Amino acid sequence: MTDDELRQLQQQVRQHYSGTTDAMLQSVRAWNELMMASSDLAFDVVLRNWDYSRSLRNSTEQAIADAIKIQQRMHREMLQAWEGYSSEGKEQGDRDTQ
Repeated sequence: MTDDELRQLQQQVRQHYSGTTDAMLQSVRAWNELMMASSDLAFDVVLRNWDYSRSLRNSTEQAIADAIKIQQRMHREMLQAWEGYSSEGKEQGDRDTQ
C-alpha cells in the first residue's frame, strides 16, 4: 500500500468514526431528554397524588368532625326531649294521685 492509499484509508475511517460518534451523541442526547421528561412527569404525578390525598384527608376529617357535631347535637336534643317527656309524666302522675 502506498502512502496516498494509506492516508485515504485513514481519512475514510476517520469520517466513518466521526459519523458514528455524531449518531451516538445524538442518541445519548435523545435518551437524556427522554429521561428528563419522564422524570418530570413522574414527579408531577407523585405531587398531584400527594395533593389529592391531602385534600381527600382534609375532606374526610371535616366530614367526620361534622358528623360528630351532628351526633352531639342530636344527643343533646334527645336528652332534652326525654327530660321534657319524663317531667310531663311526673306532673301527670302527681295530678292523678291528688
